[in-house]
Amino acid sequence: IGLELPPDDPGLLAGKPFYGINLWPELDGWRETVLEYYDACWTLGRLIHRGFALDLGVAENFFEDKLDHPIATLRLLHYPPARASVAAGQDGAGEHTDYGNLTILATDGVAGLQVRPRGGDWIDAPAIPGAFVCNIGDCLMRWSNDVYVSTPHRVVMPVKDRYSIAFFLDPNGDAAVEVLPSCLAPGQVAKYPPITGAEYLRSRLDATYDHRKAPALS
Repeated sequence: IGLELPPDDPGLLAGKPFYGINLWPELDGWRETVLEYYDACWTLGRLIHRGFALDLGVAENFFEDKLDHPIATLRLLHYPPARASVAAGQDGAGEHTDYGNLTILATDGVAGLQVRPRGGDWIDAPAIPGAFVCNIGDCLMRWSNDVYVSTPHRVVMPVKDRYSIAFFLDPNGDAAVEVLPSCLAPGQVAKYPPITGAEYLRSRLDATYDHRKAPALS
């Protein structure tokens, strides 16, 4: 589920990338329930970014106008249990980092999610009742010039059905993503050139999915 937009949304009519109309199943109360949860995660994500801003040495509301029309996606995920022996490398989700700024993950307590700390080996992410798992993503890593580092994680095959809900908060498509001056030590240069939120997401998708890559010229 993406940002809920009316059919006459100007950006939608202009064909801006990564925005579209949500398609809803005919289930009583489903759309209302899911959108309420989407909006709650969006609000929480912006609140967490106020803390990020203060920590990174910029105005507390720095990220607010960069997250008011976000490329944010809510995924409702089901990992079925392994039904036989699992070969090496066959995971529920392979090792990766998230593309955006922040991921807010709700789990059902079934083990499976693993994270790799800096300089360490894989550990099981604890399931704390009433708490979210939050991952910093690659885009915020870029904004902070690697002061923040995105978290490698994976999902191993669970022993029973596992359900999770992931909210991926990417910035607005037209947001300028550029290294914050406050994240540069004297004499240090930015590791990343400026880019928009949509351009950055497109670059990550093109690098990940072969079918998106331009064919080589003969």
